Parts: sequence; structure tokens; C-alpha cells
Amino acid sequence: MMVVRHTALLLSTISLTAPILCQAFHSSGPQYQPSKTALHNNIDLSSFCAEADIQQINQIPHSDNILSSARGWMEHIEQRDGPKHGVGAYTVLRCDATLQPEMHYCEWKIWGEKFHMDRLSSSFQTLTTNLFGATESGGSFYGGGITSMSGMGSSVHTESMFTDSIEETRHVMAMLLEQATKSICANAYNSQHEGSLTHTLMLTILWTPSSSQQSTPLVRGHAVFATAPPQPSSTTTSSIDNESHLSLPTPITACVAIPNQLTPESLSILPRRHGMNLNLQRLVGSSASAKVSSWCRIRRPLEDPNRYKPPGVGEVILVRKPETERGTNIMTYSNENFIDTLELLEGLISNLFVVYKDGTVRTAPVGLVLPGYARHLIIQELNERGMKVDSSNPPTIQDMRDGLWSEVFVTSVIRLVVPVERIIMPATGANVNPLILWEAPNDEYRATRMIQSAMYQRGCSQATVKNVVSYI
Repeated sequence: MMVVRHTALLLSTISLTAPILCQAFHSSGPQYQPSKTALHNNIDLSSFCAEADIQQINQIPHSDNILSSARGWMEHIEQRDGPKHGVGAYTVLRCDATLQPEMHYCEWKIWGEKFHMDRLSSSFQTLTTNLFGATESGGSFYGGGITSMSGMGSSVHTESMFTDSIEETRHVMAMLLEQATKSICANAYNSQHEGSLTHTLMLTILWTPSSSQQSTPLVRGHAVFATAPPQPSSTTTSSIDNESHLSLPTPITACVAIPNQLTPESLSILPRRHGMNLNLQRLVGSSASAKVSSWCRIRRPLEDPNRYKPPGVGEVILVRKPETERGTNIMTYSNENFIDTLELLEGLISNLFVVYKDGTVRTAPVGLVLPGYARHLIIQELNERGMKVDSSNPPTIQDMRDGLWSEVFVTSVIRLVVPVERIIMPATGANVNPLILWEAPNDEYRATRMIQSAMYQRGCSQATVKNVVSYI
């Protein structure tokens, strides 16, 4: 049975709905039917934003520029509750809703629910071990020092440890999906729309350590619709599976995160998730494979519009210096060699893939990067197709210089696959302007399109389907 703990409300806002029995949220049970609650008139989906804890859900005004974004919401909690109990493990789920023609319910497809629960549990283990260390029983919280998720192998263990927390998470998700369904239905009703529509909800779950029991998380959630407009479709329940409405996002320019002075020491000072020493891990509660909310704050220097993210740059790529098996630096200190031997790891909020001209698709390994769900789907799909996938060796700038690259793309659970048309290096040393390191040879992105389509189909087929009813 789920243990409901009393938690403080995050905001002094108007309660929109009473708590809902979480048992109604299980896909194996009967159709989920929330209580008949009057809908507000003239609801604009672009202004929908809500947060919830285990007790109730609250609407966040769209005019609140801080709390209306998941990032601002998590930074607010960290600032308010402090580094020990305001920093949490979090995950972001893609939830696709198809509004049915009757306009009184939505079919939701929740991408990778079990993957996200496993990663959330693993990240929370890492967080609490780093922040609080040993317990009364001796050793670490979970018996293993600084933990990392190296391939979801401990999912059974973590799931059994966090059964109540996962159940509470599903309850919070149910509350947020109900409110989002009301907004979708009301918007369609008020606009007199006919036919099916699909919408994507960005649903963020945050687990922070309880002040009374540090190894037990307090569960919170935040939901906002993605900025992409809804996709019209000609069918009903199968519409979200139809790839015909997919289009490749506009290609972006990416900037590599290198310091002004090209030395290994300067590189090590930049914000990063990989290669943190033990003291730094304990300070921020994070490691490369853990998704921890402190990263929202830590990465801000790499978003400097005057250096790393000027207008037109869509992502910043984290890099590292290569190491031998003994961890010894093997490169010279000349600027040219320094840049050429750098390994490209991941974006600030995305995973990075490089398609080589020999057909190999390469991405950095778990342990150096956060294992995203989109990354997980792509590796699954490519392996099943018998394609060459290298997820053990990060792509290098030397390979780029040698003309071995064909295409580059980044992935995230909301935007899925985004092609990269250009990679630049910020002004460094005597260079006062950014330099172009690589440009896509053409604008066809054939491999990227194929991967996007295959990954989308796989994500839809593996999604958890739930029907949520609303009443006009």
C-alpha cells in the first residue's frame, strides 16, 4: 500500500483539484475517470502550467517567468530549501496526448515510464550517497560509495527499494495528466475544433531528500506543454503512431565548451558532469550518470550569450581531454594538439551522436554522459537493425578534422532528434571571433531522418497507454 506522507505546499496558489486515488492510474485497471469538475473557459494551452505534490495540484500562472519552466521551478526549490534538501534527482517524461473526436478524453502515450523510474531511483541513490554519505548501518546509504547508472542493471534492486516513492510518483503524474486533459478538452471545445489533435506534455518529476528521513524522497511534479504546435491527424487512436506528420527540426549550430586559455587545467574548471572529484560530487550531489537538479544551476556559465551561446547557437557540447588506461594525460600542450585530441561527450541538455562515413554511429559511453531515453531508444533500434554502433568511444575532433564525419545530431526526450549543421569553437586566445570547426556537407541529413523515424516508432510502440477522461 502506498504510504502518503505530509508535504508542504510549494506555492500559495489556488487548488484546482482534490487528490485522486492513484489506483485509477494503473493501465491494467479500468479506464481512468477523474471527478466531474467544471472547466475554466478560454483556456490557452500555451499558458497551461501546473505543479503537484502527493497531496494536491496547483496551477502556476504563465506570467510567472521563473516557476512556469521546469528549470526555474527546480532552481527555486533549491534556493528555498538549500543544497541538502532542495537539490533532487529528477527526470523528464514525454507524454503525447491524442484528443479523440468526441473531445471528452485523451489517449496519453507516456514514453519510457519504467526507464525513467529506474533512472530516477538510481539518480536519487547517487544524490543521497554523495550528499549524506554513511548511515547508522555503516557504509554508504546503498552499500557502494559513489554510485552510477551503468546500464540500468540495478533496476530490480532500485525498484524494490523505492516501491512507495514510485507509487507516489504515479499518483502525482495522474493528477497532472488529468489537469492537462481538462485544458486540452476545454481548448478544443472553446475553439470548436473538429477531429483529432496531438499534444506533447513535458512532465518533470523531482525527488528531493526528506528532512526527516534523508534516504526517502519527497515527490513533486511539474507539467507544461511543449512549445511545438499540436499536430493534426486524420485518424484517432493510431494517429500518434503515424510518422507522416513528423518533420525534422530546424538544424542547429553547436558550440564546444572550451576555455579561453587552452590548457587542461583551464578545461577542468569549466562546469561538467564527468570527471568530478569526490569532494565536488559530494558538494553538488551529482555525477555524470545521475540526473540531478543542481545541474540546472551549475551549467549557467556555459550558457553565456557572449561566449558559448550567442544568437543562433542551439546547444553547447561538453568535451574532455583523452586519458590513457592509467588516467594519465597523453597530449601535448600546444593549442592545435589540445583541440584536435578533445573528445566530444554530450550537450548541456542532450546526448550527442556522430554518424561516420563508414556507417558507424558513435556516442559517448555511460559513465561519461547521462543516459537519456532517446539515446537508449536509438541504440536499441540500431543494434536490432545490425548497424554499427559504438557507444564505448566518444567522437573526437581529430576524427572531424580527418573528414571522417558524415552527420551530427543531438537527442532529447522532448525534441527527439535535432540535426546539427555546424560546430563552432568560441573565441580563444588570439582568435577574437568564433571559428567554424565543422559543417554538414549537405542539408539532406538522410541518416538522421531515418534514425528519427525509427526511434519515434519504437518510442510510441513501447509507450504506456492511458486514457484520461474529462467532462465538458
